[in-house]
Amino acid sequence: MNNTIFQEAENLIKAKKFREALIYINTNKSKISNKDFFYLSAVSYRYLDEPKNALFSLDKLIQIAPEYGRAYQEFGHIHFKLDDKKMSLKSYVRAVRHNPSLHASWLGILAHEDQNINESLIDHAQKNVIYLKNLEPELKSVLSFIHEGKLAKADSLCRNFLIEHPHHVEGMRLLAKIGTDLYIYDDAEFLLESSMLFDPDNIQVKFDYIAILIKRQKYGEALKHARNLYESNQDNPNAKKILATALFRTDSYKESLELYDSVLKIEPNNTDILLSKGHLYKTSGDIPKAIKSYQDSYKKDKYFGDAYWSLANLKTYKFTDIEVSNLLSMIDDKNLSDKEKVFMHFSLGKAFEDIEDYDLSFKHYKAGNDYKKNKSLFNLKDYIEECDNQKSVCTSDLLNTKKDWGFKSSDPIFILGLPRAGSTLIEQILASHSMVEGTHELPNVISTAHKLNQRRAQDINSKYPDILLAMSQPELEAIGKKYIEDAQVFRTDKDYFIDKMPNNFRHIGLIKLTLPNAKIIDIRRSSMSACFSCYKQLFAEGQEFTYNFEDLATYYNEYVDLMNHWNKVLPGSILSINYEDVVNDIDRSVHKILNYCNLPFEQNCIEFYKTKRAVQTASNEQVREPINKKSVSAWKKYDKILEISPTNTKTSMMKAIALENLERHKASILEFYKVNQQEPDNITALIGLGVGFGNYGEYKQALEYFEQAHELSPENHVVKNYYEFARRCWIKYI
Repeated sequence: MNNTIFQEAENLIKAKKFREALIYINTNKSKISNKDFFYLSAVSYRYLDEPKNALFSLDKLIQIAPEYGRAYQEFGHIHFKLDDKKMSLKSYVRAVRHNPSLHASWLGILAHEDQNINESLIDHAQKNVIYLKNLEPELKSVLSFIHEGKLAKADSLCRNFLIEHPHHVEGMRLLAKIGTDLYIYDDAEFLLESSMLFDPDNIQVKFDYIAILIKRQKYGEALKHARNLYESNQDNPNAKKILATALFRTDSYKESLELYDSVLKIEPNNTDILLSKGHLYKTSGDIPKAIKSYQDSYKKDKYFGDAYWSLANLKTYKFTDIEVSNLLSMIDDKNLSDKEKVFMHFSLGKAFEDIEDYDLSFKHYKAGNDYKKNKSLFNLKDYIEECDNQKSVCTSDLLNTKKDWGFKSSDPIFILGLPRAGSTLIEQILASHSMVEGTHELPNVISTAHKLNQRRAQDINSKYPDILLAMSQPELEAIGKKYIEDAQVFRTDKDYFIDKMPNNFRHIGLIKLTLPNAKIIDIRRSSMSACFSCYKQLFAEGQEFTYNFEDLATYYNEYVDLMNHWNKVLPGSILSINYEDVVNDIDRSVHKILNYCNLPFEQNCIEFYKTKRAVQTASNEQVREPINKKSVSAWKKYDKILEISPTNTKTSMMKAIALENLERHKASILEFYKVNQQEPDNITALIGLGVGFGNYGEYKQALEYFEQAHELSPENHVVKNYYEFARRCWIKYI
């Protein structure tokens, strides 16, 4: 977009030169975005009293940018002028739903007080009118940029404002909101903590602070602050909501439910509360009530896609014909936001999968993933670099030199790997043991890594993981001790507890340096099953590598390579468990897991599905049932569709690795060959072909592929090991 042209057009409109503005933007149409062109055209036509042309421009604008709040505001203005009060009100409500910074839309809502509007909406509008009226112009722009998704602009403008007004609480709060939207939770927490010092009575800052503590899974602290807030604001529904959420996160379900119900007495149409009740029932194992709450929430708002996805995410729920029909009728509705579309596409993916229409199922899974990918901030290059840094820093020398430096607690058992690989099943098995506490996916290790990355030192590379090289014994011990202390809020009196954050595989070096006696279980699922299961799962946040096959395949391969490194530098320290082995032989797998954890055998671990406990992950219903093998090769149902996928090279790669794991060498070679034909320099494919032909005794052919890989990447230690082994062992047969 050319900002200068946009601003000049705006200036012409402000000067009431509407015809000149139209001529100007038409003259410069090629230099501005279609979105800006149609928006400025609509505004000009409205002022020229040409509603037909204005509505035409807005229809075009909505097709391009269906979540652009200012477009709906213009609809509101035009319909108000045409005396269509119903459409006008509807448009203003939609405008503030997408962009709550639109002062004119809130005023527009208040102009409809005679239309029997919900009192809570009027109250909400009045509060926002006052808030925006008193907000500095710069911060109004910041707020607007935030809601339009222009976070870089919002960040820059807000920081510049705070340079001039360093203790401005609302400016600090908005900068914290930007940090939250960018997943920079540490900075957001610090800003909100500082804001409370400058303005201890600011209730909105307190709400935001508790919310960021919950996002960072600091549930104990969140609960303390939420109780204090509620005690002094017992009639405030928002204080009840935030306390209920904090109680839910600390497994206090009864008290949380009572608060949710008290809010619903005041706000019976609050879909978010009904949804939260559903999540509470789901977590505690009361599925019929969870289903009813989810259904109640979409009955209050037919566009509430999260309710449909929550039903789908039960995994055992099957949509009714009416629900599928409703979803299909809404999916192309212009009133549906992108966010709701994503929920509905994933829901339809699950619905059609259940009735074995895999063509339609894949179509909707792909559509949902494509939407998410377009909004994703995930950088594959950064992830690869991170893994490489771990391998270069966390060497045998470092880990052996400092192996006894950390905090000596044996309490934690880490379960890690890829999401959807079976970690919840392993957790449920272990948590069924009388000596083991099942907790949560704790963020503490990842949070520590972030904090270490922010430290500064004079004479060393201070970035994490490099900083581990210079850290002292007391520093490492202190980190381990704090981890144990922070986990206490989730524990009872059991000897051991589980941390099942899957992404902790990226930080095993940090774990072993700070908690040398911790147990680590790597749960591994065959590549295709793991990756495709991730592709079908709409994660609440994080796991942004799951939205296309290229990212998935690369992420999986890097994970395997990094785990190979950890097993090499920490021999015998990590237990590797294959999900397929657990499914095929539960008895043997349980004994293996318990022996590694130094736990006596208990039959409850075999009969894990009988254990009554809260489970918060997507697999919570599946682990309440006995072992079944339905999911082991579920991806094969989509095999023909995946063959014609536009990203079938990466798909072939995942299939090849999966088939090799299953020792189906001929089929694996075929898939690796497909990749090699399209990507002759693909190292993984060359190694796969080398291994495959080696398994068939075709040593000359195998060695040729290893030689090609070695020529392309002579410093790659995986390639080097295969090449040297093959040359040493097979040369006599050639």
